Amino acid sequence: MSVTDLERWNTKYAAKSVPTVVSPDEWLVKQVAERTAGEALELACGLGHNAIWLAQQGWRVDAVDVSPVGLGLAEQLANRVECQTVSWIAADLDEFTPQIETYDLVLVFRFLDRLRLPGLIVRALHPGGLLVYETFSRAQMARDDNHLRSADFTLAPGELPLLFPELTIVDYDEIDLPDRSVARLAARKGDG
Repeated sequence: MSVTDLERWNTKYAAKSVPTVVSPDEWLVKQVAERTAGEALELACGLGHNAIWLAQQGWRVDAVDVSPVGLGLAEQLANRVECQTVSWIAADLDEFTPQIETYDLVLVFRFLDRLRLPGLIVRALHPGGLLVYETFSRAQMARDDNHLRSADFTLAPGELPLLFPELTIVDYDEIDLPDRSVARLAARKGDG
């Protein structure tokens, strides 16, 4: 990610206030409902809603984002709700390298890096670990409420599972939600 991207995200988050409620993504809630809490890694965590919610469910979470400003807001929300099991990590995902086979869960929402992220995620997952991923589908570009600058930030139909051939699909969907059009995947790493 370039310095310009970092500045753009910091500027975006500087205009926001600390969230008042923890509102996790429904896809995450659905996919972890029957899983035992363990070690989780959230990439591009933004304001940390998913990381904080997971921590409230008993997970220990490493939450990574490029924006220290966004992470500061996330940490303030975590403190407000007395959540202490999230480690906030300011890092550029172009350079971040998680520990190998450490995480029972890796999650990504509304972020796409086709080249680096798939390998990084597969290496980070523990055998039997779960990937929960949701990001914009190509249908997002046709929406009246679209805010994306380029179709490069969206997935073609059926593309998301193809990025993770090493994983076994547990659940996959492409759907138009009220506020966005997404592809979403839950996939498990083999037991090795």
